[in-house]
Amino acid sequence: MHRSDEQRLLERCLELLQEKTTTLASASHASPVERYIDPDRFEREMQTIHQQLPLAYLHSSELPGPHYFRSLETHTGAVLFTRGGDGKVNAFHNVCRHRGARVESRASGCAKAFSCPYHAWRYGSDGALVSVPFEQTCFPGLDKQAHGLSNIPCVETHGFIWLCPAAETQADAEQQLKQHLAPVEGDLTWLGLDQLHVFKQHRRRWRCNWKIVTEGGLETYHFKFAHKNSIGPYFLSNTCVTDQMGAHFRVVMPTERLRDVTLDSLGEARLRDIAHIVYGLAPQTTLLVQKAHVDWIQMIPVSADETDIVITSLIPTPPAALSEEALSHWQRNMAISIATLDEDFELGESIQAGLTSGANQSLTFGRNEGALEAYNRWVEDRLEAARQTCKSAK
Repeated sequence: MHRSDEQRLLERCLELLQEKTTTLASASHASPVERYIDPDRFEREMQTIHQQLPLAYLHSSELPGPHYFRSLETHTGAVLFTRGGDGKVNAFHNVCRHRGARVESRASGCAKAFSCPYHAWRYGSDGALVSVPFEQTCFPGLDKQAHGLSNIPCVETHGFIWLCPAAETQADAEQQLKQHLAPVEGDLTWLGLDQLHVFKQHRRRWRCNWKIVTEGGLETYHFKFAHKNSIGPYFLSNTCVTDQMGAHFRVVMPTERLRDVTLDSLGEARLRDIAHIVYGLAPQTTLLVQKAHVDWIQMIPVSADETDIVITSLIPTPPAALSEEALSHWQRNMAISIATLDEDFELGESIQAGLTSGANQSLTFGRNEGALEAYNRWVEDRLEAARQTCKSAK
């Protein structure tokens, strides 16, 4: 984001404040309840969206040097992420090429090689098969090069490690991710996410559909009510600048500090000083950008009515280098973020519980909630495109 773009967003915030309004869609919309409760639809969403598009699973600081690793459960199955001796990030199916056992059960660590617990087939951090017990007598002629860990294309950029399960080659993965992130490329560069470090992570499963959780971050209509005892008093009511950027959304949420900004002082104002900025990166990544740090929120679908939510605080200083005072500051900040976001997620559970009651055939999105329908329309378009592709293949 260039300084001129930042100025433009600040000007739009001031205009909305003066006009006592927010970004408005041309009309209100009805959102069918089936979007959130139909298990068949959920499976189609998984197949055509979450198992196809690039997804950020790790921050770069979680693999801080050569031979560090992380093992995760993903929509592609169990995945072992490593940073090889050359510094390059790799992703592999966490599956032994001998009899299919899980190679690495630890969540994280630093290791130059991984030994399968079943028969001790050993793999390097680059995935290559290093050794096989009794190889000469039991596996004569074994082609080790053909039996390395099965690779999944991944790309490291903008401070994250993105898994690209639909890509056939590394070049395909890089092209897919480049195309996916192109509309927000400038903003991600501006954020400097590769300069941040993981402070702490919080994970919890919530009983609500993943899209309900996503919708909560695309409007500020609820702030003064849902967050009246937490952050509500610090933000303008029902005022935000919303932009759709390809499949993604940017929502600038001004705080009460905007009232102190004038056209004359606009040139000195900094967007992150007077607003929080939400980037909804399709399909399951949200970046909550605050003054000096970013909360990375992952909405990971489990079922039609369950979502795992992972909140990761990304801060400018490595945790090991923090003073006691700084450590206390970031601990308080993390606690505030979790408590505030939990208010949204608890309401998400409340919404989900009411969806099957029959009280509503659809939910109502006002003109001030246009991003919600736009996001759901993007999902609908993905599902329809998959249907048409399947139809053409028959």
